[in-house]
Amino acid sequence: MTIELENARRQVAEYAMALDLLAGLSQSDSEKQAVENIIEVFSVLFSPKTIRYAPIDSEGRSKSPPQQPSVQDEEPTHDSPSVFAGNFIWTASGRGFCVKISHKGAPLGIILIDEIAFPVHKEQYLNLALSLVEMCGLAIANARKKEELLAAKKLLEQEKEKLEQALAQVRQLSGLLPICMHCKKIRDDEGYWNKIEMYIAKHSEVTFSHGICEECINTHYPEYNLE
Repeated sequence: MTIELENARRQVAEYAMALDLLAGLSQSDSEKQAVENIIEVFSVLFSPKTIRYAPIDSEGRSKSPPQQPSVQDEEPTHDSPSVFAGNFIWTASGRGFCVKISHKGAPLGIILIDEIAFPVHKEQYLNLALSLVEMCGLAIANARKKEELLAAKKLLEQEKEKLEQALAQVRQLSGLLPICMHCKKIRDDEGYWNKIEMYIAKHSEVTFSHGICEECINTHYPEYNLE
């Protein structure tokens, strides 16, 4: 009875500690930070010698499997469609486990916890880990959404900057332009008179190629009268 009571107290303390540690996961701004916080949580709870995390891609494959875990009748490989079929698997040492971190049924990653400090309690530690993985998955999913939103915001800001630059160029050629009534030169903001083609080329992306109209040919080159 005393042993059972002591185990119950220890489990309550472990869950309370886990909840306190998990409270900070929601503040993760990136997937990397979320994973680092998750590793810290499991490190504090289980004091393992080895703890690693590997993300799972959209096809259910581990991008960088944390190790080659094995059980009596199952030994996953790097080429396995999924590292293991269920939610967990015991490590080959018998002193730890791998658990899947999921969100809404979609696996996001695998965390390996091996050589735990008190392997006699590994069943209880596994149950505790399995009770936390959904919250860990939520933290990773939220961090991914934050990263996507930040990337979208950055792209919008870049597009906004491009539009503002384009509008600035358009505005440079709007409004009232002082132009000479005889030579058609334009006076700029500094008071200098510029040829109209030079002014427009400077304040826009327009380039000029010169020609001559029929009226000017008749006026300036009557010997080439085209009439």
